[in-house]
Amino acid sequence: MATIDDVIKYLKEALAKPTGIIIETPDYIYALYEIGPNQWRQVSFVFGDKEGFVDDMDTRRALLLFMEEVSKSLIRFNKGEWRVILSEAELEEVIERMKT
Repeated sequence: MATIDDVIKYLKEALAKPTGIIIETPDYIYALYEIGPNQWRQVSFVFGDKEGFVDDMDTRRALLLFMEEVSKSLIRFNKGEWRVILSEAELEEVIERMKT
């Protein structure tokens, strides 16, 4: 598990990285970004449980987990219930939601 401060720090890193992907759903926020050659970081925070998770992994595992996220997790939500975070303002909205 990760602290909320760590999750926020890593979400901001993900937004700043050219490889960063951040997805917000009604239940959680998920991010994936490259931290070095063959090294990726996966970050998530479950809103209802107030629990954060951070995992570092190799490229192959990161891509497989991202494919699983898209094909198994996001499909549970209706169109418009999830969004990709593209700006600092959008991320700040999510951070506020995490803190409440």
